[in-house]
Amino acid sequence: MRLKKRNLFYQRILFLILALIIIKYVLFSYPQPGVADQGDFQRVMSEGGIGLIHEDIINLDFKRFNEYTVTDYSIKDNGFIKFESSTIGYIIYFISLICRSIGEDVFKTQYLAVIYVIIYVSALYIIMKSMNIKSRLKFGILSLLSLFVFLDGNYLIWFNSLYGEPMMISTLMLFIAAYSSYVYKKYTLKDDNKIIGRIVFIFIAAFLFVGSKMQIITAMPMIIFMLVKVLLDNRKVISKVNLVCLSVFLVIILIYPMRITMKNKEMSKDTQYNSVFYGVLNSSNDPKQDLIDLGLNSDMYVEAGKHAYLNPDEYVKYAPKTEITENEFYRKMSNGKLAKFYLTHPIRLIEGMKYTANHAFITGTGLGKYSRSYSEESIREFDKFTIWSKFRENKFPKNIRFVILIYTMIFSVSIYKYVKNKGNNKIRNKIYIIWLLIFIAALQFPMPFVGNGEADTTKQLFLFNFITDVIILISVYWSISKGIDFIGCKYKSIKSV
Repeated sequence: MRLKKRNLFYQRILFLILALIIIKYVLFSYPQPGVADQGDFQRVMSEGGIGLIHEDIINLDFKRFNEYTVTDYSIKDNGFIKFESSTIGYIIYFISLICRSIGEDVFKTQYLAVIYVIIYVSALYIIMKSMNIKSRLKFGILSLLSLFVFLDGNYLIWFNSLYGEPMMISTLMLFIAAYSSYVYKKYTLKDDNKIIGRIVFIFIAAFLFVGSKMQIITAMPMIIFMLVKVLLDNRKVISKVNLVCLSVFLVIILIYPMRITMKNKEMSKDTQYNSVFYGVLNSSNDPKQDLIDLGLNSDMYVEAGKHAYLNPDEYVKYAPKTEITENEFYRKMSNGKLAKFYLTHPIRLIEGMKYTANHAFITGTGLGKYSRSYSEESIREFDKFTIWSKFRENKFPKNIRFVILIYTMIFSVSIYKYVKNKGNNKIRNKIYIIWLLIFIAALQFPMPFVGNGEADTTKQLFLFNFITDVIILISVYWSISKGIDFIGCKYKSIKSV
């Protein structure tokens, strides 16, 4: 038994070493790849207290967007970071403090990539350990699947950028790791001693996750449910002082993403504009009637099919963020009206979901991948360790039926296992993680089209695609594990005859 445990420990260390080798090859080998800015970085730069370096500002030939990666930024003295900043802003701010303390005034995105790697790989390691897999064969299979899926180059490449996507998936994995670690200690080891440490870990991971991007606000109900459940399950185990402190932390976690959303009203206005003119009206047969159904002025139909990022002279009358659009559109439009429109026009919603499904399962991007100093010609292709993402993109059916099939199957099996394991808190708490993922994915899938029209759909499906990978990996591993158990039982029965 002791030898078996030692072998499993060595397997986990081997997994860790292989993961770091892959990451070094994909992300930190020359020329270090990344993802060019498509206009999203400025908000994060402002939050984190960084800006363009002086050489780039005065360079008249500097190309900031779309074509080349920019990795070096000037560290500014902006005082203390604000509560409503995203969690990536916090990390950039603290990295900048460290840089300043050693006399460095340049922030490099590679520093951020290192933090992501630490969070991401640590989370994977904790999850693997907390699963408490006894079989070396099963652990080896899960390790290989995890390396190919989660360390795919089209995930890792985003780490070397200021986009929120890597923060989003890294902290989601951290939350899963924290909850898995808690379940392992409380329900596998049945050890409540110092359980407060595991609970605090869950709350910190939840805070980092819900503040990673504005779109995570849809995950709040399930996140809050899981946090409340943890508190209720341990109310007799932890001290009253700790219970009160965690309750206050829970309120902070609840308020935090709302504050981020309120701060970024201008961005919300862009998505609101896109949701109507580039979504509802884009392929409408009767845009005037659709506007009437939305409670808006029908003469806005002249802007049908336009998004919020065109040049001002490309709009006929209702350009974004102008006074007339403010009075006639922004003040009259609401998420409630949009939801009501799709509920009363289900065919339009289905058509939108078909469009979304056609853009699913793509984690790559057409943006530039390397710096201009490496190549004057913008390089937009990337193929380092992208076996899984290329397979997913080219082989998965891009239709709504396939999406529904995947999630219906895993949800049905999870309900069956949940009912079957009444009284087994270990199994049931693991199923809560699966339900969390399904819940988030179910809301993330329609969000791009409903909330932003046909603008940037592939990028906005990033979290949905990641969760789909997690769901598929769980399903494949579970099936293989059951197959190994079945073969093992058959072998034993034959051997005993």
